[in-house]
Amino acid sequence: MEGSARYQDQLDTAIENRRQWLEAEQIPKLRDTLVAFETLFEGTVGMLIRKGYLREDPYNYEQAFSDITIPKDDALPEFENSDEVSYRLAAYRRQLKYVSTQYPLDLPTIGLARLKKLSSLLTYINWLELGESSKSPTTKAFARAFMKVRMGADTMASQILKDSELQIVKATHVLRTILADLIAYCRESWKADLRRIVLPAVPAGASEGRTRREEMLKSIRKAFAGRMAGKPWYPSLAEEVVDEDLAEDSDERRAKVLASLAVVAPEKPKVTEAADGRTVLLDAVRLFARLSEDFSTAIAVLEENERLLAENKATGGGWLKRLLGGVPAPKTDDRVYKVQYAEPGATTPKTETIDFPEFGAEVQKKSSLLAALASGTSPAYRRLASTSEEQLAGFVDKQLNELLIIHRRLGCLNTMFQARVMQEKKTARGIKIELLTIKNAIVKANQRRHEYKEKGAG
Repeated sequence: MEGSARYQDQLDTAIENRRQWLEAEQIPKLRDTLVAFETLFEGTVGMLIRKGYLREDPYNYEQAFSDITIPKDDALPEFENSDEVSYRLAAYRRQLKYVSTQYPLDLPTIGLARLKKLSSLLTYINWLELGESSKSPTTKAFARAFMKVRMGADTMASQILKDSELQIVKATHVLRTILADLIAYCRESWKADLRRIVLPAVPAGASEGRTRREEMLKSIRKAFAGRMAGKPWYPSLAEEVVDEDLAEDSDERRAKVLASLAVVAPEKPKVTEAADGRTVLLDAVRLFARLSEDFSTAIAVLEENERLLAENKATGGGWLKRLLGGVPAPKTDDRVYKVQYAEPGATTPKTETIDFPEFGAEVQKKSSLLAALASGTSPAYRRLASTSEEQLAGFVDKQLNELLIIHRRLGCLNTMFQARVMQEKKTARGIKIELLTIKNAIVKANQRRHEYKEKGAG
């Protein structure tokens, strides 16, 4: 094992450099991409639920997890399989939420076993083979529902799913690359620990060739139990260590390991011509204009919940009174609500009074405006596109600020109505999916606005 000490020093240096790079570059990127992946998938499933091809999860989303659990993916029943698919996807969504918000991604603790689980979870729906050819029964069933909307008559929903699919596939490739980097690091880190901790306790063998290799492997296994107790044992990696010391091409094997750990400096990005300011702003408009249906659905659900609460509040008569039309409409004063919301950076929640009828009319008006802008050929869109860049920038600023306020108020009212319905021991629809879709579109449009301003336009 000539040169082992020098190789160990080189290996330790390469692993440390790799660790610093992974922690500084790849793990933050992994966290961000996991959040994006979960958000995109949640929006996609939300669309399929709204279209009636899947059902919302009837169970509580807020469950505590200590590790990843892969939902089952065996053959689906011939009848009522849409319920089973919805159940599996609900379990999958909870797992994605867990890994994107709570799952520990620290190098010292993540390990090969956890990376394998994470990889299996992210490929549970195989986006690279989304169709009838997929070997996964769940992916195949999900693809059927997905393609019904993707190829359906609702062009806006189809375009949204198309964009989501492209972004999810892109995120999948990024996640696979990062996980491959992490797995390779963990493999070589385990081998380096074996060299540093276990090999010093392995006696030098007098045998030659295959016999010497087998003797060394047995000695390593025995010493491992005492020196690395509690650590997982990987026979194939132990064999790699032995071959890097004893094989005829050991020098080449070692060089290959060091090369795989090398941190390659990223290429400087090529200077390209900046996107036209108007193009960036109109892209922002197209992003938030898609929200027309989500705003319309959200306010309709809230109005439905308000009516449900009014019925529960009505006294004397019960179902007979409702049948005879005896339930009075809510009084105007009863439709003004005080809600609380958290302001970023504030230590205490703020209170706001919302006139619900007035707010409902405002949301419907906004929904109609967005619907008019959603078509790139409508008169409203053409008028907007013909305005000056300064006016267009002002329009985008105004709309995004108003949409943020509407989103906040919708969320507050939804929370309040849901709490009151639960007190009445009733069930009611929520608007969690619509709120998520609205938030994602606003975030993306806001990114375009910042891109425009950072380039010094306007």
